[in-house]
Amino acid sequence: MRIGITDNHRPKQYFDNYLTWIHRIKPNVEFVKLGYTLENADEVAKIDGLILTGGGDVHPKFYERPEAIPLTTEVNELRDAFECDVIERALEEAIPILGICRGMQIMNVFLGGTLVPDLVTAGFLDHATNDGIENRHAITPVSGSLLEAIVGLEEQTVNSVHHQAVEHLGRGLIASAISPDGVIEAAEWVLKDRMPFLLLIQWHPERMKDVDNPTVKQVAAHFLHEVTISINDKALR
Repeated sequence: MRIGITDNHRPKQYFDNYLTWIHRIKPNVEFVKLGYTLENADEVAKIDGLILTGGGDVHPKFYERPEAIPLTTEVNELRDAFECDVIERALEEAIPILGICRGMQIMNVFLGGTLVPDLVTAGFLDHATNDGIENRHAITPVSGSLLEAIVGLEEQTVNSVHHQAVEHLGRGLIASAISPDGVIEAAEWVLKDRMPFLLLIQWHPERMKDVDNPTVKQVAAHFLHEVTISINDKALR
């Protein structure tokens, strides 16, 4: 099993967190780092699943709000363009996709959705880590959603390391978890049976220390399960 994972352009330990998280469930997964500096979007044709990682903000010009640039940090148009290319290729190949934090946001933008450039400025609670202290809050999975099937309907507690969030959902998406202040914390396809697996989450499961938390363990396990199903389906064609 080969999983493509986008370069988060962070220190190595932050990238390695994703690998460790997945390897807890399936130690023999092979990873392929995808990044604009590597110029390797063609590798998408050789992967079985795709993880869109966290990192800097999506440039607001990609969701037609260029005037919001003062509210953003660490924008990288080359990364944005590269990852949109990767997403397009993955959808064409019907590859299961898991988007995490920025990964959720770039997928939403690719599908024509918009982002809240800065939550606090927009009147929401602060969802970012402050002074190195991890922020946590509750999320409530939406009844009947894929996320509910993965983690259950009970309120869950997740980490919160973001100052942007989904505003208007992109084409074909529906919210599947909401925070107490109304921020969309997860999204998925409306018509799941007609599309390859997709789960978008705003939290960072790869950083959470409570590794048996369903929003950590079960998300990884279900993603890998869907990748296995996809591999088997393609083998029968």
